[in-house]
Amino acid sequence: MIKKISIIILMMFMFQGCQTVQNKTNNIVEKEEKYLEKFINKKIEKVIQEFGEPTQYLPPDPESGGGKLIYNSKKLGIKCVRTFQVDESERVVGFSSKGCF
Repeated sequence: MIKKISIIILMMFMFQGCQTVQNKTNNIVEKEEKYLEKFINKKIEKVIQEFGEPTQYLPPDPESGGGKLIYNSKKLGIKCVRTFQVDESERVVGFSSKGCF
C-alpha cells in the first residue's frame, strides 16, 4: 500500500515537472513570435539593421512573387533558423523561427 502511494506521489511530481518545462518552452516561443512580429510590413532593411546580413537571400521571384531572408545561427550548440518571407516590394509578409530563444 505504501509503495503504491509513493509511486503515485512520484508520478505527480514528474508530471508537474514536465508541465513546468512545457510552460517555459511556450513562453520562449511566444516572446520570439512577438519580437519577430514587429518586422511585419517593414522593408527588409529593418531586418538587416537588426540581424545583419542574412545567411541567405532569395529575392522575390516574378512568378511566385515571394522571396526570403534566411538567418542561421547557433546558441549553446542549438541551431537557430529565422526565415522572413518578403513580397515583391521587399516588405516582410511572414516569418518562421526554429530553435531560437
